[in-house]
Amino acid sequence: MASIKLFRGEFGHVSALNTACDLVTHAHREAHIIIWLDGESGEMTVGETSVRFGPEAAVGVNSFQPHSHRFPDGSDPGLFLAFYIEPDWMARRQGRPAGAPLFHNPAIPLDTWLLGLAGNLFDRLVTAHDGADLALYETERLIEGLIDGLNAAQAPNHVRTAQHLDFRIRKAIALMHASVSGRMTLDEIARHVGLSRPHFFALFKEQMNLTPNVYWNTLRMEEALRQVETSEESLTAVACNLGFTTQGNFTRFFRDHAGVPPTLYREAARTAA
Repeated sequence: MASIKLFRGEFGHVSALNTACDLVTHAHREAHIIIWLDGESGEMTVGETSVRFGPEAAVGVNSFQPHSHRFPDGSDPGLFLAFYIEPDWMARRQGRPAGAPLFHNPAIPLDTWLLGLAGNLFDRLVTAHDGADLALYETERLIEGLIDGLNAAQAPNHVRTAQHLDFRIRKAIALMHASVSGRMTLDEIARHVGLSRPHFFALFKEQMNLTPNVYWNTLRMEEALRQVETSEESLTAVACNLGFTTQGNFTRFFRDHAGVPPTLYREAARTAA
């Protein structure tokens, strides 16, 4: 049975997750760091690279970098800390250009002291509702320790900004943002920007390093998280708002991207520190 606890701060948020739920190929606007602590670790694919967790390696995922997570059939749940790091916060703390990739390799060296700090933070998040200031300090210390361990200065400096994107891809992205409810299809978006479907998919992948399906689902998932956390509407209404024909389809979509169903996520969000 999956479970989740959330903790928020200026850095973004961290989830203490107990799950063996496969995650489809997806992405996040935030940079993403996952630390395995116990149980079945599964295997992640980040971009084209397969990465296995261990006591000496965490996994790092850049903003909008596609990734997936697979578990063996029938495996017991694993325990994970998953960090979602706001790009602007990291840019300020590290003195890096906004949007610069953090990870040139998804395997992050995990020193013993960092693993111990991660275990302590996990315990604090799942067992206590006080000590928020200490949890925030420990979280930020852990994030910066991981980034320092990467020798991030060696990461690629080139960043493809919105100004560098083909104007048709910029227009397609604007249409996706305006149609998070799924009222348009990708075929319609391709026609609106003056491209055939194959040309649109190829150009989008070349420019953005992920497919338009994954990008659009990232936007839909961000809106799903926002509505599940902040809206008083039923999950059926949220599903309808996002263009899903049934709550069951929405629940499956949410679980495949977050690792837990929306009911559990809403409960965790409302009790988050």
